[in-house]
Amino acid sequence: MRTRKTGPDDIPALTALWARAFGDTDAEIGRFFDTAYPESTGFCAEEDGAVVAMLFALPLTLAHDEETQKAAYLYAVATDEAFRGRGICRALMEFAEKTLRKRYLSCLLLVPETEKLAAYYETMGYARQDSCAVQTLRADAPQGAAAVVTPQEYAGLRETLLFDVPHARYSKSQLDYAAEDLDLYRLEQGYAFGCAAVRREGQIVEELLPDARMLPALAAALGAGSYPVRMPGRGTMGCMAKWLDTEKQTAPIWLAFDFD
Repeated sequence: MRTRKTGPDDIPALTALWARAFGDTDAEIGRFFDTAYPESTGFCAEEDGAVVAMLFALPLTLAHDEETQKAAYLYAVATDEAFRGRGICRALMEFAEKTLRKRYLSCLLLVPETEKLAAYYETMGYARQDSCAVQTLRADAPQGAAAVVTPQEYAGLRETLLFDVPHARYSKSQLDYAAEDLDLYRLEQGYAFGCAAVRREGQIVEELLPDARMLPALAAALGAGSYPVRMPGRGTMGCMAKWLDTEKQTAPIWLAFDFD
């Protein structure tokens, strides 16, 4: 078994493994390789020349007050079903971590799909980030205003609203990739303002800032009703983190978009 970084020639094999592992369509997978992959670092494991495991490190900036740190989000971690249970994923993640440490990253982030995977990642030093509040909130009395904004406009709004919250800051290409499945809003309620990212499928509010007080303004766009809402807070694991530079460790990190 061999571990290495990926290149453009690997995209067909990576696409095939992605489809087997996650069940996404070629069009959905192609969006990643067209939009987010060029600025990411791909890693794979090979056996007899065939790609049997993969992961992608998406560069992130962690921001809190005036401080920023370099980080990476490990995305689309997958092992071909026929090769699971042989330590290949662990070896690949160790190789990726060793490579990424050379770039002086402070932290690695990931989002486990299941509790079993969360427990598995804990054995590799990842800690759960209790950084998310999840509620189902009713918005029976729409108030204020909501306007659709571009990913770039949304980025400016969320940085202002998250200034004093340890959070992941996304690049333009990452926000463009996320926005394929999201509607992004600027919210106004009286003299207060906020923003929200709403997944079109099921109208799930992936991010509401600064807090639930902005829901009536969002209801002006979505209509009165009940909405699952994620916002910075405590009570739910938002992601998992492994600090490569423990001296720079912050409070739990808010990661809004896992791109799934």
